[in-house]
Amino acid sequence: MARATAARSACGAPHAQAGVAIVSVLLVVTLATLIVAGLFWREHVATRSVENRLALAQMRWIEAAVLDWASVVLRVDRNSTGDVDHSMELWATPVAETVLDETVTGGARIGDTGASARLAGQVFDAQSRMNLNNLVIDGMPSQVHREAFERLLALVGRPESLAGALQRRLQQAYPARIEGRRAPASALPLLKLADLRTVPGFDEATIGALEPFVVFLPKRLRTGSSEIATEATRVNVNTAPAEVLAASIPDVDLGTARRFVDGVRQRTFFASLDVARSRFDGAPVLPANLLSVGSEFFLVRGMVRFGRVESQSEALLYRGPSRVELVWQHRY
Repeated sequence: MARATAARSACGAPHAQAGVAIVSVLLVVTLATLIVAGLFWREHVATRSVENRLALAQMRWIEAAVLDWASVVLRVDRNSTGDVDHSMELWATPVAETVLDETVTGGARIGDTGASARLAGQVFDAQSRMNLNNLVIDGMPSQVHREAFERLLALVGRPESLAGALQRRLQQAYPARIEGRRAPASALPLLKLADLRTVPGFDEATIGALEPFVVFLPKRLRTGSSEIATEATRVNVNTAPAEVLAASIPDVDLGTARRFVDGVRQRTFFASLDVARSRFDGAPVLPANLLSVGSEFFLVRGMVRFGRVESQSEALLYRGPSRVELVWQHRY
């Protein structure tokens, strides 16, 4: 029996060694496959990263080109129509989603088959909204602007007392002059609507209700080597919504403002406040310190898509007598 067992062991040894060899080969092949797959994945990730960076760079280039185009359109408009701005002008025409060819994108292509850049956007009159920075002018509270904002708050169903809270907050950011010198600010200025969250009483519901009707426009701007004052901006009667007009004109209710906006203004524009006044029911007095027929500030909103990258942005432009300046740009 011992002799038979020894014989079986001698016969099984080659088979065991062959099995071990096969397992070793399989392990080596698996390891090699994993290494090669990892290398291919790293190459794929690196390629995608380069493509995304290229797309992002081209998107920034397109955004700059769009702002340049908007600046040219606004300058041409100023030269052709003067100080009157309305929603039937070229600058107010929306740009539907448009495919840009390689001439616009500088010949850049993504991947082997290429990808078309797409653009959509529109220019809006920033002075169709109520400028909340006007609650404080030259460091002093403005009663007439506060009353207008109180009327707007009432129209959107929010407490009128919020106007006082915001005015006090703005006085901290823009203090009055004392003996010819401006006192140091004790708070940061408010630049965009989301900054209202820092003012007591302004919750998300209130900010959402005010969003279509208000804006923060800068008080001073540096253009070239000089600085100019831009506070006390006025609402453009040719572009403002009914709620803003009703809040800005003490003797006009929301119904009257809507009849003016939806009826009269749909067919024409106004070159002076006197002409606009005659088209309101009852011919109310249009306060010249709150209203105008032209604008200096414009919002440019747009979407650029290039390959797998998409960007939405909003920019504020100031159109001065001789040039158009970029005030700020936000991407989201």
